[in-house]
Amino acid sequence: MPQPIPDPISDASDTRHTNYVGFASFVVLVWDHFDTFADEVELIWKAKRKGFFVYLFLFNRYFTPLGFIINLYAYLSPVWTYEVRFLARSSQPAHHTDRPVVHRQICARFVRYEGCTVAIAVEVVGLMMLLRINALYPNQKWISRGLIFILIGETAVNAWLISGAQPVMHNPASGIRACSMIFDPSLSAASAASAWIPLLYDTIIFVLTVYRTVPPIRREEASYIVKRLLEDGLLYYSVIFSVTLVLLIMIVSAPPGTRNICAQMEQLISVAMMSRITLNLRKAGEQLNSETDTMPKSFLFDHRRRARQASKVIWDTLSFSRGVRTTQQRIAIASVTRDIELTFAHPVTSMMLATPGTGTGVENPYETSLRPNNKDLKLEGPVRPPPAITIQSDSNQIV
Repeated sequence: MPQPIPDPISDASDTRHTNYVGFASFVVLVWDHFDTFADEVELIWKAKRKGFFVYLFLFNRYFTPLGFIINLYAYLSPVWTYEVRFLARSSQPAHHTDRPVVHRQICARFVRYEGCTVAIAVEVVGLMMLLRINALYPNQKWISRGLIFILIGETAVNAWLISGAQPVMHNPASGIRACSMIFDPSLSAASAASAWIPLLYDTIIFVLTVYRTVPPIRREEASYIVKRLLEDGLLYYSVIFSVTLVLLIMIVSAPPGTRNICAQMEQLISVAMMSRITLNLRKAGEQLNSETDTMPKSFLFDHRRRARQASKVIWDTLSFSRGVRTTQQRIAIASVTRDIELTFAHPVTSMMLATPGTGTGVENPYETSLRPNNKDLKLEGPVRPPPAITIQSDSNQIV
């Protein structure tokens, strides 16, 4: 199915947006590479054991950015272009003049390369996620077989769509010289499978990860590795789901010039996210195997656990009863709680707050405060515990 020739303004705008997204995504990938390069050297290159997973990591880590440099050149190249030019031929009869000639040249062959680089990067990431799930479910081989079936189907669909891929057509009046790929416009419904199948695959991966990791985390029996798996899985899925969903919508409804604009973003962001969560997991393993006494903490899950433990420590330490406490007991409580301020929020029996040497006291029948750090404070008179108290404390001091 031939593409309609775009008007010059839309052609220039769509090409500019494609270039912006491509270069921005490439910058994110390169920045992530430099940011994590020290960890890569320490955890990957210096590792004694290198398995299949590591080689997949290194392949995507370097093949993707190097291969995408050619894509960036094609976006700006005056040679790799696909456009319609109207050429007059004076030697031909009048009815043969000004006939359109489509210049495909290099671009028609290059678009298959562009499509293959995207598909290879996405499929390798999918295979790496499959290996992670296989480690979580070592005894449920049917889960791995089901994921392999989906991954093979995804690869077959992408290969079929790439075989019929076309260059984006440009209007010569726009002055655009660029080469980028779209799937055959007549297969718009089938083209959507290149987005919704990866979306389905990633969703299944995330659900399986949650199902395996959440129960031990809720029981507070999970190791740091398990917590790290869930945190990284949540981070990866939230980002990739957003990008792939936008790609799916644009394949179905966007004009040809921007239909595949998010495919390049899906490729580069998937590789960046997979590299980062791989290094995070390796780093977690190294921290657990280190000889330091400090155990690594999960940012998302251990934070909530520390808050619950801090609250429990306060109440276990104070453990107020209905009996009358002596001054020595109050001093003991003050020495344990330190910065904690206890405010009796209901009317109680009068307490005299006296400062030594003054011989005076201030009677406050409605609110009595115990400030342990004040050494000049002397308590006089009987006190009955109030029916309710409010506890205020700086949680950062309780770890």
